[in-house]
Amino acid sequence: MTTNKEKAKEMQAGLTEKAREIWLAGLGVFSTIEEEGEKLFNKFLEKGKELEGKGEEFEKKAKETVSSLSSYFSTKSEEISKEVTEKLSQNIPQMIEENVQKVVEKLGLTSKTEVQELSDKVDRLTKMVEDLSKKMSSSEKPQKTGA
Repeated sequence: MTTNKEKAKEMQAGLTEKAREIWLAGLGVFSTIEEEGEKLFNKFLEKGKELEGKGEEFEKKAKETVSSLSSYFSTKSEEISKEVTEKLSQNIPQMIEENVQKVVEKLGLTSKTEVQELSDKVDRLTKMVEDLSKKMSSSEKPQKTGA
């Protein structure tokens, strides 16, 4: 039968062996990192440069796209502004005239159209009076009577 002391010694020997194996594994990791570290560092350095280049290329393309869009919208904005200005300049006089006409009608004043119509009527009446006057003056001429 094994005693507690013997069991403790076996356990201690097992733990010591495991601790030694862990220590040796750590040394192996350290040794591998030392050997492979420079290779990994250089590999990481290359990957970093590649990624930086891609980022710079992306940034360049993004700036070109933004510049292109900005130019496009600036041009479109000018075209739209010009078109709106042209439309307004064509429609504003008509709109003003219509609004003035409405105000004149509401106030009960004579409109430009009504004045023109009255003026035309007066001109026709004047012509008719002149024609009538000419006819009357030609018919009033003394008739020769036979004596």
